[in-house]
Amino acid sequence: MSKLRWSVLMVVSTVVACSGSSSPPSGADESDASTGQTSDDGGSGASSSGATQGGSSGGGTTSGGTGSTSSGSSGSSSGSGSTKDAGSTGVVMTTGSGPVIPAASGTCPTLATGTITVMGQSVQMFVGTKQEKAAPILFYWHGTGSTSGEVQAFMSSEITEITGEGGVVASFSTSTAMGQDTGDAVWYTGDFAMADQILACAVKQLNIDTRQIYSAGCSAGGLQTVAMLFARSNYLAAAMPNSGGEAFAGEFPLEGKHVPALVTTHGAMGTDMVVIDFATASATADTDVVSKGGFAVDCNHGGGHCGAPAVDVAAQWQFCKDHPFGVSPEPYAKGLPSSFPSYCTIIK
Repeated sequence: MSKLRWSVLMVVSTVVACSGSSSPPSGADESDASTGQTSDDGGSGASSSGATQGGSSGGGTTSGGTGSTSSGSSGSSSGSGSTKDAGSTGVVMTTGSGPVIPAASGTCPTLATGTITVMGQSVQMFVGTKQEKAAPILFYWHGTGSTSGEVQAFMSSEITEITGEGGVVASFSTSTAMGQDTGDAVWYTGDFAMADQILACAVKQLNIDTRQIYSAGCSAGGLQTVAMLFARSNYLAAAMPNSGGEAFAGEFPLEGKHVPALVTTHGAMGTDMVVIDFATASATADTDVVSKGGFAVDCNHGGGHCGAPAVDVAAQWQFCKDHPFGVSPEPYAKGLPSSFPSYCTIIK
């Protein structure tokens, strides 16, 4: 079934996925924020030995270990604590073992705002100045026919906030074409090794809150975002796809026992379509996450493909901040924050 879907999607690989009202301006590319280029000599994935050490939210501690994940990572973050957030939930608590952080493969590129090369691919970076307080990291995947600069069209405010806190936003340009195709030959599961390397290097070079690792993307990038939720569940805290989802439940195996939180946004059924119906794909992903014991919220803005209004993106980002890795108790157990659009609902 999966192979059939990818074959069908290949037919429209030239369609610009982000054709909704909020699509990025044409011609956007890495030069939008590039100040130079550095490269790493890393291989095709994270090393299976060694450990990367980083900070966890609140009073939690991070220590190296010998455990490993299917991505070839090593080392784990453990401990519990709390993290204060500017949202309406006040103090968000975390508990239990923390995320498993990949070990860096080879020499890390210097992370700075501009463009770096990871596994032979260009990655547009937005990097803040290291601060005493730990900050989040966000991975962004663009839609078919778009560029890494798409993230600036959809998440400019969020980029400013993250970098202002000393965090990182990494927006991928091109695929390694390794592993399983997660959309219409735009992104592959092998591309998550690029995220592994950037994460490992960010933890080394900056003060990254390892309980605040998130992913976002539009269309083909939204499909990749959900695939990452499952394939990198051992370190991802939450995901916020814009017109993304899954073609069918269980499409991608869960990496470990942890289930990242998910907040989807999409247009109306039959309207938000590019070969597949992204309203249906979002619903499939939501119910899949909930069936595995996770927490999901869906926002149907009723518009077109990748047409999420700014209020949706802001709500999605607030959701992510309120759902760090190991969040407990559930901050939205009594309902969504009042700032969320009325069409957002908790999936039961």
